Order: sequence, then C-alpha cells, then structure tokens
Amino acid sequence: MEKYRLVKGDVTNDSFLEATTGCEVRITQQGKPRNYISYAMGLLSEGSDTVILKAMGRAINKAVTIAEILKRKMPLHQLNSLSSVEMVDVFEPLEEGLDTVTSRRYVSCMKITLSLTLGDMKTTDIGYQPPLPIEEMHPGDFHPLREAALIASS
Repeated sequence: MEKYRLVKGDVTNDSFLEATTGCEVRITQQGKPRNYISYAMGLLSEGSDTVILKAMGRAINKAVTIAEILKRKMPLHQLNSLSSVEMVDVFEPLEEGLDTVTSRRYVSCMKITLSLTLGDMKTTDIGYQPPLPIEEMHPGDFHPLREAALIASS
C-alpha cells in the first residue's frame, strides 16, 4: 500500500457518531482513563443526571473499565448498547497506471449510559445493570490495603 495514499475515509452509518447530549464522553485509544474519569465525575457533580460513554474499536475495553470505576465511586444505573459502523476508505494511486482502491470494514461501537436515577432506563432492557451494593463501592481515594498498612504501622 506504499504506492497509495488515503484520499477519503467515510462512515456510512453515522448515527452512533452524532452527539446526543452535552454530557457525552468519547473514549479513544490514546486518552488516559483518569482524564475520562475526572471529566465524567465533573459532569455528574455539576448537576448532570446522566453521562454517556461512547467508544469504537479497540477503545471499547477502556470504556468498560472506565464505566466500572465510575460505578464503584457512586451508585449508577448502567445501560449498554452495541452497534457497528461501516468505514469506507478510498485510496488514490501515487503512480500512473494503478487503479483507485476502495476498502470497506466494519467497526464495533459501544454506548454506555450511566445515570444516577433510573429515568428513561427500563430494567427489562437486555443491557441494563443495576447499581452496585454499597459495600462494593469505594468513593474517593479509599484503598483498603493502604488503610490496613497505615493501621498496622501505627
């Protein structure tokens, strides 16, 4: 492919990419999880009831990790939905006599809705998860092992 250059990359089903609300966090593979967690916690503390995490491709596992960390910090209802988008890449030849190449691929997408209240969520939806029990939550920077070490050393 060194004889070609990418001319146009297009997404055919872009309903996933459209912004739904101002309380949306788009997770990328390059971003740091702590920045996404801080931003989502800030949105929830500023009065927002719901935060939507969106990720595509390899960033999906990071979005799931961030959702689990947020759920351990506060009681959040979770609703997951999966979809895919078709990405179409058009490559133009750099040398004479070569044809234009079109590449189609499907990329997985995940949308995780986290909410302080049940709101529009239905508990019968297939992707619904209730909040964690209080004993499984660790708000703030509470670390049981660190606390035990401090108590043992005193």
